[in-house]
Amino acid sequence: MTMPLFSNRLLLLPLFQGFSRLDFIDIVEKTPFDFRTISPKGIVVSQGTTCKCLCMVLNGKMSVETDSPEHTYRLTESVSAPHIIQIENLFGLHNKYTRTYRAQSEVQLVMLDKQSVRQLLVAYPAFQINFYNAVSTCAQSREVMLWSKRSDTVEGRFRTFLLRRCLRPIGQKQLKIRMEDLASELGATRLRVSQMLADLAAKNKIIYSRGIIRVQSLENL
Repeated sequence: MTMPLFSNRLLLLPLFQGFSRLDFIDIVEKTPFDFRTISPKGIVVSQGTTCKCLCMVLNGKMSVETDSPEHTYRLTESVSAPHIIQIENLFGLHNKYTRTYRAQSEVQLVMLDKQSVRQLLVAYPAFQINFYNAVSTCAQSREVMLWSKRSDTVEGRFRTFLLRRCLRPIGQKQLKIRMEDLASELGATRLRVSQMLADLAAKNKIIYSRGIIRVQSLENL
């Protein structure tokens, strides 16, 4: 990737919004950006590994896989560049990736080590504000979702179940789960969950087959 194209794509990331062109050129010249290209189907980051760098995706599309702690189900969705991978896990007590990112197309990204991130936070107030805004937004979104009212319907609880585990509340999602495990998660009988899925399938909102639920559009579920 040429320097002008690299700079233009980096500026699309929220961390670098509000920067003047001169400040940004200064950052590019002084900061050791580690540029990488991941081939299709390659792993970008893996769930459970330590988050040692700030990973910023400049180009490409990725699938995002999240396994439950007990490995009883897996949720899969897609994200496209520009995207920053789990910025909230770079610092703190629990700094491990909670999702696996896998390239669906060729993915171009830059890695920035923790020391470089600290230096940018000190030297550039705009970067500091953007970083804190990104982390705060993650925390606030999860707080709101955690305290959302429990639905009285199985369908409503199913939608909330997905929303609490997804990166984005829109788009296609795939959930691989056994019927009995989903029933346990939703606090309903296996028969009632089966009826709920059949109703959604009849409305063309999901496709269900062999323990895999494909949601066509989460925002329309």
